[in-house]
Amino acid sequence: MPHDNKIIQPKELSIHLFANGFSFCTHSKIDFVTTPNGVEDFQQAFNDYLAYYPEGSFNSASAIFFQNPSCFVPLSLFDKSHAEQYVSLHHKPKDSETLAFDILQEEAQVNLYFHSEPIKKILTESKIEFQCLHYNSILYKQILNLSTFSLVPYQLFLHFHSDAVDVFLVNKNTLQFNNRFSITNEDEFLYYIFFVVEQFKLKADEMEVIFLGKIKSFEAYYDALKQYHSQIIFEDLQSPFQIDLTEHQAPFLAPFFS
Repeated sequence: MPHDNKIIQPKELSIHLFANGFSFCTHSKIDFVTTPNGVEDFQQAFNDYLAYYPEGSFNSASAIFFQNPSCFVPLSLFDKSHAEQYVSLHHKPKDSETLAFDILQEEAQVNLYFHSEPIKKILTESKIEFQCLHYNSILYKQILNLSTFSLVPYQLFLHFHSDAVDVFLVNKNTLQFNNRFSITNEDEFLYYIFFVVEQFKLKADEMEVIFLGKIKSFEAYYDALKQYHSQIIFEDLQSPFQIDLTEHQAPFLAPFFS
């Protein structure tokens, strides 16, 4: 299946927005900036970075939201007037958050999520025109592309953040389940994986587990699951970065532009 995700190229900028800060990503480096005071800190750091780069340094830019989980609704069933109801089970929004959605035309899905309205306003009012989207929109496209090569009916794709794991269950190139679980240790991780396996009555010989990325800081999770399942694959990407991607809070997606 074709997909339009792409890795950051020269003269492209991607800002990855997390709950506690943001990553300023270019083709040559990634910087992570903490924002303990929220929007005020973001405004100052964002202005400082843009001032550092001469005007015209970037031909295109994207802003990717990682702060909150999202939910998918088939495009054929999507009703904008019910949008908040779709996502309400996944996230209770703060007063400063507003609803947004990405339409994935090729996949016939709509990805709904809440993001910070003040931060979106800062991006919109800057001199750079940002394409905004949710990280799950990137993952969904990447995962469906990878699932076309499987020889077993089910693939369980696992994507790690510094404090969470995204779980995608795919059956014959069709998404069956997706959720984001907060985790702090291997026991919590295994609990959620076993929950999904049990709910969908998955058999070991009919399922392969695909870890997105192979990152040193997540090795304990890899090793924990290896004790219970043998069909395990690691899917990594060729990154343009010559630096430690673990500075990014979701390392597999660090080099993505959109």
